[in-house]
Amino acid sequence: MLGTLFLGGFGVLVYFIFRYYRYVSLYPAGPVPLPFIGNLHKIDVKAFHSSLQKYGEEFKGVYTVFMPIPYVQINDYNTLKEAFIENGDDFIDRPVNKSMQETLTFAPYKGVTFSNGDNWIVQRRTALSILRDFGMGKNVMEEKVMVGNIINEVLFGFRYKDAECAPLMEYVSRSNELLDSFADSPLLMLGMGFPILTELPIIGWYTLGRYKAVAAKAILQISAFVVANVDKTLENYHSDDEPTCFVQAYKQRMESNEFLDLMNLYGCCADFFNAGQETTTITLLWAVLLFAKHADIQEKLRSEVFSVVGKDRLPVMADQSQMIFARACVLELQRVANIISMNGPKVTSRDVVIRGKKIPAGTWVNGDIHYLLCKDPVFENPEEFQPERYIAADGKSLRKELVERTVPFSIGKRACAGEALARVELFLGLTSTFQHFRISARPGQIIDFHPIPGGVIRPKHQTLRVEKV
Repeated sequence: MLGTLFLGGFGVLVYFIFRYYRYVSLYPAGPVPLPFIGNLHKIDVKAFHSSLQKYGEEFKGVYTVFMPIPYVQINDYNTLKEAFIENGDDFIDRPVNKSMQETLTFAPYKGVTFSNGDNWIVQRRTALSILRDFGMGKNVMEEKVMVGNIINEVLFGFRYKDAECAPLMEYVSRSNELLDSFADSPLLMLGMGFPILTELPIIGWYTLGRYKAVAAKAILQISAFVVANVDKTLENYHSDDEPTCFVQAYKQRMESNEFLDLMNLYGCCADFFNAGQETTTITLLWAVLLFAKHADIQEKLRSEVFSVVGKDRLPVMADQSQMIFARACVLELQRVANIISMNGPKVTSRDVVIRGKKIPAGTWVNGDIHYLLCKDPVFENPEEFQPERYIAADGKSLRKELVERTVPFSIGKRACAGEALARVELFLGLTSTFQHFRISARPGQIIDFHPIPGGVIRPKHQTLRVEKV
């Protein structure tokens, strides 16, 4: 009897394993996964980019890691263009996933980042239109960028005074806690792969509940901050009035479109605030370290600023055309800082063939921007910080082939909606900082470029020497 049960159980196991690897064969080849857990045993969730870099060097172009669900990685620029631009409509959706929607969004399927379908189209189009109307890249936007509290003023129409910045700083701290708690929850990926696990006693705690508990305070404070600022901005605003910020302009358009409502407005503000303040701030923190180490590059940038702008006024975007080295510095900073460990996942809307490899409908897809920026062969000696690489032989223009491949905001229809604002912030933030300050290491100090592990790659806290120029 026991022998029969053993043989029966063994037969079921063999059949299950056979079916599993037959299922695996439906996807572009990658590292061999294990049943149920996929490749999770070899993935460092605190440093996705490091794990994927190892696989990227072995599997070029398109490959699949199982986390434990199949997650296709695209790590070649031309392949990325074929997928996200030439076949862009097949890659515009986000996964419909309970764990993701409950932990990474203000409200499920609201806002710009994680919404889908007609709602996403309307939210993105409206957001970009409003930002253009408010002078993205023009003088009116530059004035907002330079006074600080950048995102707060663009979205809500006011900025905090230095003595009143506690709510803003608390928001930033809670956002960082949220990202850190994500990195501390490796079993969250298992819950995303098998949503039923999140409903089970005990197991549900480790695959979703634990993360929600750790992040609950951060999520509540982030949500409260957004709601309070939106409500404050709309308190005395009437739709007939001329809007002075994003929130008021969005409110004005709510009457003419059913997809524009208060929850989506909250969601859009949360998306822009989270993406804008976090990524730009961290990129500029890396800038401080990189330019402190490379004093010659810092001096060259400062000399260009003094030559074009002088010392008596702040740089403006109109100066860009005369500041080729500053533009090159911004591009090289984004490439080397390379702060996104893994982009927001997309999901295929139908079966699609990329580079001769079939990706089934409903598959999660990641454009591995991090790998591209640090491994694309078009960048010679990519580990070195060399802004000059972007400057053409004539010394007056940028090398188009390098600029095109510097894609920190991704490409295609799901590229970051805040890209234009971020470029303004980085150019003005970088040039104005080194216009006024000389930053260097302290005597005997070796600057540490090893990052803090997490979904966003942040530098370690370090004390540098800052001198007024």
